[in-house]
Amino acid sequence: MERAGTTSQAPESGATLSPRRRVDLLAALVLAFAVIAAALAVALIPRDVTGPELSARVYPARLIRRLESSPAHIQPSRMGWNQPSDIVVLGGRWFVLDTGNDRILELNGEGAVLQVLDQRRDERLALSGAMAIASDGRYLHVANSGAAQVLVLTPDGGLVRTFPVGGVEGDSLPARPIGLAVAVNGDFLVSDAANHRVLRYDGEGRLLWAAGSGRRAGGEGGFNTPAGLALDQAGNVYVVDILNGRVVKLAPNGTFLAQYGRLGDTAGTLARPKDVAIDAAGNVYVSDGLLAAVQVFGPAGEYRGFIGLKDPDDRGSGALFRAPAGLTIAGSDLYVVDRFASVFVLELPAGE
Repeated sequence: MERAGTTSQAPESGATLSPRRRVDLLAALVLAFAVIAAALAVALIPRDVTGPELSARVYPARLIRRLESSPAHIQPSRMGWNQPSDIVVLGGRWFVLDTGNDRILELNGEGAVLQVLDQRRDERLALSGAMAIASDGRYLHVANSGAAQVLVLTPDGGLVRTFPVGGVEGDSLPARPIGLAVAVNGDFLVSDAANHRVLRYDGEGRLLWAAGSGRRAGGEGGFNTPAGLALDQAGNVYVVDILNGRVVKLAPNGTFLAQYGRLGDTAGTLARPKDVAIDAAGNVYVSDGLLAAVQVFGPAGEYRGFIGLKDPDDRGSGALFRAPAGLTIAGSDLYVVDRFASVFVLELPAGE
Protein backbone atom coordinates (compact mmCIF):
# COMPACT_ATOMS: atom_id res chain seq x y z
CA MET A 1 0.00 0.00 0.00
CA GLU A 2 1.47 3.35 -1.07
CA ARG A 3 1.86 6.23 1.31
CA ALA A 4 0.12 9.51 0.53
CA GLY A 5 2.24 11.96 -1.40
CA THR A 6 4.41 9.30 -3.03
CA THR A 7 4.33 7.94 -6.52
CA SER A 8 5.28 4.42 -7.49
CA GLN A 9 7.66 4.38 -10.48
CA ALA A 10 8.54 1.30 -12.46
CA PRO A 11 12.02 1.14 -13.90
CA GLU A 12 12.14 2.67 -17.35
CA SER A 13 12.71 0.19 -20.14
CA GLY A 14 15.57 2.36 -21.41
CA ALA A 15 17.38 2.58 -18.06
CA THR A 16 21.15 2.28 -18.42
CA LEU A 17 23.31 -0.31 -16.65
CA SER A 18 25.82 0.79 -14.06
CA PRO A 19 29.47 0.88 -15.18
CA ARG A 20 30.20 -2.21 -13.06
CA ARG A 21 27.26 -4.12 -14.60
CA ARG A 22 28.40 -3.12 -18.09
CA VAL A 23 31.93 -4.39 -17.41
CA ASP A 24 30.60 -7.67 -15.99
CA LEU A 25 28.28 -8.12 -18.97
CA LEU A 26 31.07 -7.36 -21.46
CA ALA A 27 33.40 -9.82 -19.72
CA ALA A 28 30.74 -12.53 -19.82
CA LEU A 29 30.11 -11.92 -23.52
CA VAL A 30 33.84 -12.02 -24.31
CA LEU A 31 34.24 -15.26 -22.37
CA ALA A 32 31.24 -16.86 -24.08
CA PHE A 33 32.52 -15.81 -27.50
CA ALA A 34 35.98 -17.21 -26.74
CA VAL A 35 34.56 -20.58 -25.67
CA ILE A 36 32.41 -20.83 -28.79
CA ALA A 37 35.24 -19.67 -31.08
CA ALA A 38 37.67 -22.18 -29.58
CA ALA A 39 35.24 -25.06 -29.98
CA LEU A 40 34.49 -24.07 -33.57
CA ALA A 41 38.16 -23.60 -34.41
CA VAL A 42 39.04 -27.14 -33.37
CA ALA A 43 35.87 -28.59 -34.85
CA LEU A 44 36.59 -26.99 -38.23
CA ILE A 45 40.10 -28.44 -38.55
CA PRO A 46 39.72 -31.03 -41.34
CA ARG A 47 39.82 -34.61 -40.04
CA ASP A 48 41.95 -37.22 -41.76
CA VAL A 49 41.96 -35.53 -45.15
CA THR A 50 43.39 -37.76 -47.86
CA GLY A 51 45.35 -36.88 -50.97
CA PRO A 52 47.76 -33.93 -51.01
CA GLU A 53 46.28 -32.30 -47.92
CA LEU A 54 47.69 -32.90 -44.46
CA SER A 55 45.95 -35.29 -42.08
CA ALA A 56 44.73 -33.56 -38.92
CA ARG A 57 45.87 -36.29 -36.60
CA VAL A 58 45.86 -35.75 -32.87
CA TYR A 59 49.30 -35.62 -31.29
CA PRO A 60 49.41 -38.12 -28.37
CA ALA A 61 50.06 -35.75 -25.47
CA ARG A 62 48.26 -36.60 -22.21
CA LEU A 63 46.77 -33.92 -19.96
CA ILE A 64 48.04 -34.50 -16.43
CA ARG A 65 47.22 -31.23 -14.71
CA ARG A 66 45.25 -28.03 -15.12
CA LEU A 67 45.72 -25.02 -12.87
CA GLU A 68 43.12 -22.27 -12.75
CA SER A 69 43.02 -18.87 -11.12
CA SER A 70 41.40 -18.88 -7.70
CA PRO A 71 38.30 -16.66 -7.38
CA ALA A 72 38.90 -13.34 -5.68
CA HIS A 73 36.76 -14.28 -2.67
CA ILE A 74 39.15 -17.17 -1.91
CA GLN A 75 42.31 -15.05 -2.16
CA PRO A 76 41.00 -11.52 -1.64
CA SER A 77 44.45 -10.00 -1.12
CA ARG A 78 45.99 -11.77 -4.09
CA MET A 79 43.30 -11.31 -6.74
CA GLY A 80 42.93 -13.71 -9.64
CA TRP A 81 45.15 -14.00 -12.66
CA ASN A 82 44.44 -11.55 -15.44
CA GLN A 83 45.40 -12.72 -18.94
CA PRO A 84 48.59 -14.61 -18.04
CA SER A 85 50.94 -14.86 -21.01
CA ASP A 86 53.94 -17.08 -20.22
CA ILE A 87 55.48 -19.54 -17.77
CA VAL A 88 58.95 -20.74 -16.81
CA VAL A 89 60.01 -23.63 -14.59
CA LEU A 90 63.15 -22.94 -12.56
CA GLY A 91 64.47 -25.59 -10.21
CA GLY A 92 61.03 -27.18 -10.00
CA ARG A 93 59.42 -23.81 -9.17
CA TRP A 94 56.66 -22.48 -11.45
CA PHE A 95 56.63 -18.79 -12.32
CA VAL A 96 53.66 -17.43 -14.31
CA LEU A 97 53.70 -14.01 -15.92
CA ASP A 98 50.41 -12.41 -14.84
CA THR A 99 50.44 -9.78 -17.56
CA GLY A 100 47.11 -8.11 -16.85
CA ASN A 101 48.14 -7.44 -13.24
CA ASP A 102 51.76 -6.48 -14.06
CA ARG A 103 53.32 -9.08 -11.79
CA ILE A 104 54.87 -12.54 -11.61
CA LEU A 105 53.27 -15.32 -9.56
CA GLU A 106 55.03 -18.32 -8.14
CA LEU A 107 52.54 -21.20 -8.04
CA ASN A 108 52.62 -24.59 -6.45
CA GLY A 109 51.45 -27.74 -8.22
CA GLU A 110 47.85 -27.09 -7.18
CA GLY A 111 47.76 -23.54 -8.52
CA ALA A 112 47.96 -21.74 -5.17
CA VAL A 113 50.02 -18.55 -5.12
CA LEU A 114 53.23 -18.96 -3.10
CA GLN A 115 54.60 -15.50 -3.71
CA VAL A 116 53.90 -12.37 -5.74
CA LEU A 117 56.75 -10.55 -7.46
CA ASP A 118 55.90 -6.94 -8.21
CA GLN A 119 56.67 -3.41 -7.06
CA ARG A 120 55.55 -4.23 -3.54
CA ARG A 121 58.46 -6.67 -3.35
CA ASP A 122 60.96 -4.31 -5.01
CA GLU A 123 59.93 -0.79 -6.04
CA ARG A 124 62.21 -1.03 -9.08
CA LEU A 125 60.22 -3.99 -10.39
CA ALA A 126 57.83 -1.92 -12.50
CA LEU A 127 56.31 -4.33 -15.01
CA SER A 128 54.46 -2.80 -17.94
CA GLY A 129 52.53 -5.29 -20.06
CA ALA A 130 55.34 -7.85 -19.83
CA MET A 131 54.77 -10.66 -22.33
CA ALA A 132 57.58 -13.23 -21.93
CA ILE A 133 59.59 -14.85 -19.16
CA ALA A 134 62.62 -17.15 -19.42
CA SER A 135 65.47 -18.43 -17.28
CA ASP A 136 69.19 -19.14 -17.51
CA GLY A 137 68.88 -21.75 -14.76
CA ARG A 138 69.72 -19.22 -12.05
CA TYR A 139 67.77 -16.03 -12.67
CA LEU A 140 64.44 -15.05 -14.18
CA HIS A 141 64.52 -12.89 -17.31
CA VAL A 142 61.43 -10.86 -18.21
CA ALA A 143 60.62 -9.07 -21.48
CA ASN A 144 59.12 -5.89 -20.04
CA SER A 145 57.29 -5.05 -23.22
CA GLY A 146 55.86 -1.64 -22.40
CA ALA A 147 59.20 -0.32 -21.14
CA ALA A 148 61.46 -1.66 -23.95
CA GLN A 149 63.71 -3.53 -21.54
CA VAL A 150 64.69 -6.92 -20.17
CA LEU A 151 64.70 -7.35 -16.40
CA VAL A 152 66.84 -9.94 -14.62
CA LEU A 153 65.46 -11.07 -11.24
CA THR A 154 66.27 -13.52 -8.51
CA PRO A 155 63.58 -16.19 -7.96
CA ASP A 156 62.57 -14.24 -4.85
CA GLY A 157 61.93 -11.04 -6.81
CA GLY A 158 65.08 -9.01 -6.28
CA LEU A 159 66.07 -6.94 -9.31
CA VAL A 160 69.59 -7.87 -10.46
CA ARG A 161 69.92 -5.91 -13.69
CA THR A 162 67.96 -3.97 -16.27
CA PHE A 163 68.90 -4.04 -19.96
CA PRO A 164 67.40 -1.56 -22.44
CA VAL A 165 66.64 -3.13 -25.82
CA GLY A 166 66.15 -1.73 -29.30
CA GLY A 167 67.63 1.41 -30.78
CA VAL A 168 68.95 -0.37 -33.88
CA GLU A 169 70.10 2.10 -36.51
CA GLY A 170 67.29 2.82 -38.92
CA ASP A 171 64.49 1.71 -36.60
CA SER A 172 61.94 4.46 -36.09
CA LEU A 173 59.89 3.05 -33.21
CA PRO A 174 60.70 2.23 -29.59
CA ALA A 175 61.30 -1.51 -29.23
CA ARG A 176 58.45 -3.72 -28.05
CA PRO A 177 60.00 -6.97 -26.84
CA ILE A 178 57.32 -9.69 -26.68
CA GLY A 179 59.47 -12.82 -27.03
CA LEU A 180 62.51 -13.88 -25.00
CA ALA A 181 65.03 -16.70 -24.82
CA VAL A 182 68.28 -17.12 -22.87
CA ALA A 183 71.25 -19.08 -24.23
CA VAL A 184 73.49 -21.32 -22.13
CA ASN A 185 76.38 -18.83 -22.46
CA GLY A 186 74.29 -16.01 -20.97
CA ASP A 187 73.33 -14.33 -24.25
CA PHE A 188 69.68 -13.36 -24.47
CA LEU A 189 67.43 -12.87 -27.48
CA VAL A 190 64.34 -10.70 -27.80
CA SER A 191 61.78 -10.29 -30.56
CA ASP A 192 61.00 -6.64 -31.27
CA ALA A 193 57.43 -6.69 -32.57
CA ALA A 194 57.37 -2.94 -33.23
CA ASN A 195 60.36 -2.96 -35.61
CA HIS A 196 59.95 -6.56 -36.85
CA ARG A 197 63.36 -7.70 -35.70
CA VAL A 198 65.02 -10.36 -33.57
CA LEU A 199 67.88 -9.03 -31.45
CA ARG A 200 70.70 -10.96 -29.76
CA TYR A 201 72.62 -9.46 -26.82
CA ASP A 202 75.51 -10.78 -24.80
CA GLY A 203 75.33 -11.16 -21.03
CA GLU A 204 76.44 -7.54 -20.59
CA GLY A 205 73.68 -6.17 -22.80
CA ARG A 206 75.80 -5.46 -25.90
CA LEU A 207 73.98 -6.00 -29.19
CA LEU A 208 75.54 -8.86 -31.16
CA TRP A 209 73.24 -8.98 -34.18
CA ALA A 210 69.83 -7.94 -35.44
CA ALA A 211 67.81 -10.11 -37.85
CA GLY A 212 65.01 -8.63 -39.92
CA SER A 213 64.69 -5.59 -42.12
CA GLY A 214 63.17 -3.17 -39.60
CA ARG A 215 59.81 -3.20 -41.41
CA ARG A 216 57.05 -5.71 -42.21
CA ALA A 217 58.49 -8.29 -44.58
CA GLY A 218 58.58 -12.00 -45.37
CA GLY A 219 60.93 -14.45 -47.01
CA GLU A 220 64.31 -15.33 -45.58
CA GLY A 221 65.23 -11.84 -44.46
CA GLY A 222 62.09 -10.48 -42.89
CA PHE A 223 59.46 -10.79 -40.16
CA ASN A 224 55.95 -9.51 -39.72
CA THR A 225 55.42 -9.11 -35.96
CA PRO A 226 57.89 -11.61 -34.46
CA ALA A 227 56.84 -13.00 -31.08
CA GLY A 228 57.75 -16.14 -29.11
CA LEU A 229 61.33 -17.42 -29.16
CA ALA A 230 62.99 -20.73 -28.31
CA LEU A 231 66.42 -22.35 -28.60
CA ASP A 232 67.28 -25.94 -29.43
CA GLN A 233 70.19 -27.91 -28.01
CA ALA A 234 72.46 -26.76 -30.85
CA GLY A 235 71.73 -23.11 -30.11
CA ASN A 236 69.54 -22.52 -33.15
CA VAL A 237 66.88 -19.84 -32.69
CA TYR A 238 63.18 -20.42 -33.43
CA VAL A 239 61.04 -17.32 -34.03
CA VAL A 240 57.25 -17.15 -34.17
CA ASP A 241 56.44 -14.86 -37.11
CA ILE A 242 52.82 -14.07 -36.29
CA LEU A 243 51.39 -12.39 -39.35
CA ASN A 244 53.40 -14.53 -41.77
CA GLY A 245 51.91 -17.62 -40.10
CA ARG A 246 55.16 -19.51 -39.57
CA VAL A 247 58.08 -20.30 -37.30
CA VAL A 248 61.49 -19.26 -38.64
CA LYS A 249 64.64 -21.17 -37.70
CA LEU A 250 67.84 -19.12 -37.47
CA ALA A 251 71.42 -20.26 -36.91
CA PRO A 252 73.13 -19.02 -33.72
CA ASN A 253 74.62 -16.18 -35.82
CA GLY A 254 71.18 -15.07 -37.05
CA THR A 255 71.22 -16.47 -40.59
CA PHE A 256 68.07 -18.08 -41.99
CA LEU A 257 67.94 -21.90 -41.94
CA ALA A 258 64.33 -23.03 -42.42
CA GLN A 259 60.69 -22.34 -41.65
CA TYR A 260 57.88 -24.44 -40.12
CA GLY A 261 54.25 -24.11 -41.12
CA ARG A 262 52.59 -21.55 -43.33
CA LEU A 263 49.73 -19.09 -43.04
CA GLY A 264 46.33 -20.80 -43.00
CA ASP A 265 43.51 -22.15 -40.86
CA THR A 266 43.78 -25.91 -41.35
CA ALA A 267 45.93 -28.63 -39.84
CA GLY A 268 49.63 -28.03 -40.36
CA THR A 269 49.14 -24.30 -40.98
CA LEU A 270 49.22 -21.40 -38.55
CA ALA A 271 46.54 -18.73 -38.20
CA ARG A 272 47.80 -16.68 -35.23
CA PRO A 273 50.88 -18.40 -33.78
CA LYS A 274 51.99 -17.07 -30.39
CA ASP A 275 54.86 -19.05 -28.87
CA VAL A 276 57.20 -21.93 -29.63
CA ALA A 277 58.98 -24.64 -27.64
CA ILE A 278 61.48 -27.31 -28.71
CA ASP A 279 61.82 -30.73 -27.09
CA ALA A 280 65.00 -32.80 -26.73
CA ALA A 281 64.24 -34.68 -29.96
CA GLY A 282 63.94 -31.44 -31.94
CA ASN A 283 60.16 -31.44 -32.30
CA VAL A 284 58.66 -27.96 -32.65
CA TYR A 285 55.50 -27.03 -30.67
CA VAL A 286 53.62 -23.89 -31.72
CA SER A 287 50.65 -22.38 -29.86
CA ASP A 288 47.96 -20.88 -32.09
CA GLY A 289 45.55 -18.49 -30.43
CA LEU A 290 43.05 -18.47 -33.28
CA LEU A 291 42.96 -22.22 -33.90
CA ALA A 292 42.90 -22.86 -30.13
CA ALA A 293 45.50 -25.60 -30.50
CA VAL A 294 49.20 -26.41 -30.31
CA GLN A 295 50.54 -27.58 -33.68
CA VAL A 296 53.47 -30.02 -33.67
CA PHE A 297 56.17 -30.32 -36.35
CA GLY A 298 59.05 -32.75 -36.59
CA PRO A 299 62.72 -31.64 -36.76
CA ALA A 300 62.62 -31.62 -40.57
CA GLY A 301 59.44 -29.54 -40.66
CA GLU A 302 56.98 -32.41 -41.20
CA TYR A 303 53.56 -31.94 -39.60
CA ARG A 304 53.06 -34.40 -36.73
CA GLY A 305 49.65 -33.48 -35.36
CA PHE A 306 47.88 -31.06 -33.04
CA ILE A 307 47.12 -30.83 -29.33
CA GLY A 308 43.78 -29.28 -28.47
CA LEU A 309 41.06 -31.82 -27.69
CA LYS A 310 39.75 -32.46 -24.19
CA ASP A 311 39.92 -36.17 -24.93
CA PRO A 312 42.65 -37.00 -27.50
CA ASP A 313 41.07 -40.42 -28.10
CA ASP A 314 37.72 -38.90 -29.09
CA ARG A 315 37.86 -37.04 -32.39
CA GLY A 316 34.54 -35.41 -31.59
CA SER A 317 35.79 -34.04 -28.28
CA GLY A 318 35.52 -30.34 -27.46
CA ALA A 319 38.35 -27.81 -27.40
CA LEU A 320 40.82 -28.07 -24.54
CA PHE A 321 42.17 -24.52 -24.88
CA ARG A 322 40.51 -21.16 -25.42
CA ALA A 323 43.49 -18.88 -26.14
CA PRO A 324 46.79 -20.80 -25.85
CA ALA A 325 49.85 -18.57 -25.67
CA GLY A 326 53.07 -19.15 -23.70
CA LEU A 327 54.81 -22.53 -23.93
CA THR A 328 57.68 -24.16 -22.10
CA ILE A 329 59.01 -27.70 -21.82
CA ALA A 330 60.46 -29.07 -18.59
CA GLY A 331 61.58 -32.68 -18.66
CA SER A 332 58.93 -34.63 -20.56
CA ASP A 333 56.13 -32.16 -19.83
CA LEU A 334 54.72 -29.38 -21.99
CA TYR A 335 53.31 -26.35 -20.14
CA VAL A 336 50.69 -24.29 -21.98
CA VAL A 337 49.48 -20.92 -20.67
CA ASP A 338 45.95 -19.99 -21.72
CA ARG A 339 45.21 -16.26 -21.66
CA PHE A 340 41.89 -17.08 -19.97
CA ALA A 341 43.65 -17.79 -16.67
CA SER A 342 44.68 -21.42 -16.97
CA VAL A 343 47.91 -23.41 -17.12
CA PHE A 344 47.80 -26.86 -18.71
CA VAL A 345 50.50 -29.49 -18.14
CA LEU A 346 50.70 -32.27 -20.72
CA GLU A 347 52.91 -35.31 -20.69
CA LEU A 348 54.64 -35.71 -24.04
CA PRO A 349 54.91 -39.15 -25.63
CA ALA A 350 58.21 -40.98 -25.21
CA GLY A 351 60.21 -41.64 -28.33
CA GLU A 352 58.23 -39.28 -30.56
